[in-house]
Amino acid sequence: MIIVIPGMDSFKETSVALANDRWMMRGAAVLAIDGPGQYESPLLGVYVSMQNWIDAGPAVVDWLIRRPEIDPQKVGVTGTSFGSFFGTILAANEPRVAATAVISTCLEPGCHTIFEEASPTFKKRFMWMSNYTDERQFDEFVKTLTWEGHVEKIRSPYLVVAGEADELSPLEHTERMIHAMSGPRQFVVYADSRHSVGNVPAANLGPFPPTLVADWLMARLNGKPLKSERWLVESTGRIVKAAL
Repeated sequence: MIIVIPGMDSFKETSVALANDRWMMRGAAVLAIDGPGQYESPLLGVYVSMQNWIDAGPAVVDWLIRRPEIDPQKVGVTGTSFGSFFGTILAANEPRVAATAVISTCLEPGCHTIFEEASPTFKKRFMWMSNYTDERQFDEFVKTLTWEGHVEKIRSPYLVVAGEADELSPLEHTERMIHAMSGPRQFVVYADSRHSVGNVPAANLGPFPPTLVADWLMARLNGKPLKSERWLVESTGRIVKAAL
């Protein structure tokens, strides 16, 4: 069972393909969600906050495991872009999540780069998602958006896939996060890639990023062991591995 969390610029319906879906082809059911603040949720009065995302995990998993077709020991989470942050917070506060795999990171505590150095539409959109109209109040709110104090609780396998040149979430923040964790984890960096991991030689000649995420997550749910490693996928497609 895979819980799929989209990013800020997409919506849950894009998370599952009508044909040849990468999760269902691997034998997994999919629950694509609009979490707190995403798409339909603000219309229902459910906005982005740390507490709302902390509360989302138990609510979603409780609902899932009441279904007889769901194996409660095989619940995985994946998130893309801002879903990488939301999925990380969800997993950190829901111990029944058996594995987590995120890609195209938004993992800078306080989100300065994406909100102050990128397109202003990102900030405007997130103000709507979090129910702020006053920019100064919003600037104080975003200081609360952090993985610090949360990822240290993750004990199940965790994968993060990032672009080396991520312009929305500098790689140093993901590096710091992965070293704050103590559970089994893997950090895969694609050389020269920007925020949306792909469209560079490393992704074309090395492991295809969406396939890497899907295969990794299904392997963890099926109990295959994991070495805690940092991978750099070079522009030639060669993978350079180092222990974490």
